Amino acid sequence: MEKKSKKYYTSKKFLGKKNVEKHRSDYVVFITFLIISASFWILINLSKEYSLSYNMNVYMQSPPLDKIITNQVDSTITFHIKAQGFFLLKLNFMKPEELIVNVNNYTIHKSDGNRYYISTQPLKDDIAKLLDISTSNIGFSKSTLSFYMENLYKKKVKVVPRLTLNFAEFYNLYKPYEVIPEKVEVFGPKEVLDTLEKVFTVPVVLNDVKASMEVSIKIDNKKKSFIRVNPDKIKVILDVTRFTQSSVVIPVTNPDKNIQLQTFPSKVKIYYDVALKDFDKINASDFTVVPEFDNVDLPKVEKLYLKIVKKPDFVRNVRLEPARVEFIILK
Repeated sequence: MEKKSKKYYTSKKFLGKKNVEKHRSDYVVFITFLIISASFWILINLSKEYSLSYNMNVYMQSPPLDKIITNQVDSTITFHIKAQGFFLLKLNFMKPEELIVNVNNYTIHKSDGNRYYISTQPLKDDIAKLLDISTSNIGFSKSTLSFYMENLYKKKVKVVPRLTLNFAEFYNLYKPYEVIPEKVEVFGPKEVLDTLEKVFTVPVVLNDVKASMEVSIKIDNKKKSFIRVNPDKIKVILDVTRFTQSSVVIPVTNPDKNIQLQTFPSKVKIYYDVALKDFDKINASDFTVVPEFDNVDLPKVEKLYLKIVKKPDFVRNVRLEPARVEFIILK
């Protein structure tokens, strides 16, 4: 007897292809309308005006140069703001948990003794400009912020640039670099200023230098908590030019008329570096070379060292060849 085979059908086969596609299409339309409806609901609600408050820590800084903040009376403040939901949502992501106040940017009022205060109204105006909203939509829980300040002593000290210059070949400073200003004002406790004679800049390295320039360098203030420097940066003016090597041959001059001697050789060569713009200014007569007699027992030595007693101020790396000469004393 022939066995009948069993047949099983999937739901897709059972429902039919057209019915499945229709149900899928209805589902997509439903989800799409749901998303659009939710978006409109969110947009409508975010366009409404709300009020929020934030509790913030207050940090007072940047007092006048001759003063230091020693204590804050008001270290917290509540910040109220009224705006559309879009703006408040953005502000909430920014998490305004602290308010940093640069005291010297506002009018400082003296209360009593070393106690001072500033009004929060100017703060409100500045924050309104920053956030681009009306000042009427901003409020603080306090009308003033109080703090204590004490006077600092002042002293002028020299600035020492920590500047490393690596010149391109044949280039160098034409004259020593200029520091502007040479001295700065330092404000701080008396016991600190009494031992302070100079301040340094942060280290700066310039490579392949071959042109004049002006370099701005900050003062290296490692004690910012109780020392202030004004100004806090200086300028260094570099006058850079190209140099070349040259030489002249000149006679050895006898500086002591009481001693008659003849040197061998009688002339020496002087090598020097000079800026190209000064090259034509130099003559052999600008140099004078003499034997060194000081503390020398002439009958007991065979050679004398030479020294340059006259040369132009604008030459450098000056050297003699030979550096010593033989001699005989003439009678």
